[in-house]
Amino acid sequence: MILPREFYLQNPMDATRQLLGAYLCRRTADGRVIRAKIAEVELYLETERGCHAFGGRCTPRNDAMFMVGGHTYVYLCYGLHNMLNIVLGDAGAAAAALVRAVECDGGNGPGKLCRAMEITRRDNKIDLTRREHIWIERGDDRNRTILCGPRIGIDYAGLDAQLPWRFALGGSSFISRPFQ
Repeated sequence: MILPREFYLQNPMDATRQLLGAYLCRRTADGRVIRAKIAEVELYLETERGCHAFGGRCTPRNDAMFMVGGHTYVYLCYGLHNMLNIVLGDAGAAAAALVRAVECDGGNGPGKLCRAMEITRRDNKIDLTRREHIWIERGDDRNRTILCGPRIGIDYAGLDAQLPWRFALGGSSFISRPFQ
């Protein structure tokens, strides 16, 4: 079952954790559907310095973060890697979960998973509540262990870099980096 808009409008922390074990689905240009379990995510809120929306809606790049929950925010990192975020919460609130890993070949890192699932910046602002290009299906959340720790690669955010807003499925071999 595809996740409804209400899922994305709940508390961003709850939604981020509940994305673990759900299935990221992608219909490719040739009609194939790639389906992979979400294994690792990170939460970003506009109130903290690690977030692209910290400081407000200031660039076309972060505009998608201000959309109503249930849309994609895809950006280019270091000029090389596409990164997929799931927009959460009410319109104007700027919250998103970076999808760091999915359980598929080549899916153990945010840039790698976008490459494996053929996700590019053309997929920015896609409505996830429609079964068109990209969507998320409910997973089996019984008996799952969730690991928690600080996010990766945002040392510039000072103390906000230490917020324990990185979550992963315990036991998954697709986690991008080990938890300490």
